[in-house]
Amino acid sequence: MGSKTKKKLAKKRSRKAEGKEFRETETKQFNETGNSWCPQFSTISSIHDTQRLVDVREDCVKAGNNLEIFFSKSGNIDSRFEVEKFTNFCRGNSLADVVAGKGPAGYQRIAWMDDRISGPGLEGNKAAREYKNPLTATGLFRALNKLRFSHEHLPDAARRLVYVTDLSPACIHALVGTASWLQANALREAISKHLTFQNSIAVKIPSAGIRTFQLDLHLPFFKLDRSRPPNGFPQEANAKPQRRWIDLSFMKLETCELQGEDQDPKEVWGIQEAHITCTVAGTDNWRWIGYGFVDTEIDGVLADSDLAELKMDQIAAGELETTTPILCAREYWIKIFEIRINSVRKHWLYLIGKMEHSIDQYVSSLSHIFLMPL
Repeated sequence: MGSKTKKKLAKKRSRKAEGKEFRETETKQFNETGNSWCPQFSTISSIHDTQRLVDVREDCVKAGNNLEIFFSKSGNIDSRFEVEKFTNFCRGNSLADVVAGKGPAGYQRIAWMDDRISGPGLEGNKAAREYKNPLTATGLFRALNKLRFSHEHLPDAARRLVYVTDLSPACIHALVGTASWLQANALREAISKHLTFQNSIAVKIPSAGIRTFQLDLHLPFFKLDRSRPPNGFPQEANAKPQRRWIDLSFMKLETCELQGEDQDPKEVWGIQEAHITCTVAGTDNWRWIGYGFVDTEIDGVLADSDLAELKMDQIAAGELETTTPILCAREYWIKIFEIRINSVRKHWLYLIGKMEHSIDQYVSSLSHIFLMPL
């Protein structure tokens, strides 16, 4: 091998080594900065997040008026589909109805809240605001309308959980009418994705302005079960988010065990769309709000829960105790992720198993046709 060839090989090896060192450096920097939680969130924010986006007044009598203000002030009026989805779903309802407790807003108990003080070294603290859960939309509005911080008689609601089953227009008005300007984007996306059956798992931290975080979990899936078919008529005002239902009565999904049980003759097998939303948004690890919107097909009717069940964390499907709260926003969101994704997984496995069994039975019933001599 000549001297020139040796020099070329040496230069090639040198360039490879430099490239490897550069890639390792870049990877190290990415792991140390790009994948890490912002250090600023480990310090209690001086911002109390109390300024309302919508100036709530009892003379807001026009249906959807506060929704229009909510979109325009949050800078999202250009999202025409989102605006139309909100206003159409809430048509015939107003914030004035919620404030006055008129109609379903005053008697449908579909909301649940848990407010607690939070901060470094307060793990396991039980200082909390008392609520008569489950709440109506009017009760939810009254609870959210109180000062979150520095209230004369109530502890700070630094860590706030808001849970709603079958999110109604009245509850949307209650949430939008009391949302702070720092919570507006997170709340708007949470409601929008839940209404439109969208999926998203994301962590959002703005690159400019006030440093906040938004942890999103939106899980759409299909639930197989026996139920009465929907009546097929348009939903009335204050109804739940629209979900599709597919009739599977033509399939043989009954097992020997189920055939022996007493069953409602009007119930048939079907696939129901279902959706889970959990959004956690705040200014630091201890000052945040968790929003949970879940269809009743998943968690059941909240009003049917007993006192012991209502003392459990509803966003966590009753698997966490409110008296021993997880105060850190990230840890709480990850735990909710674990609980809810496991539940969705079980629903998917059940659906796949039942469908496969039914198809196998059908194929077996036709096997004699293929075995007949020509």
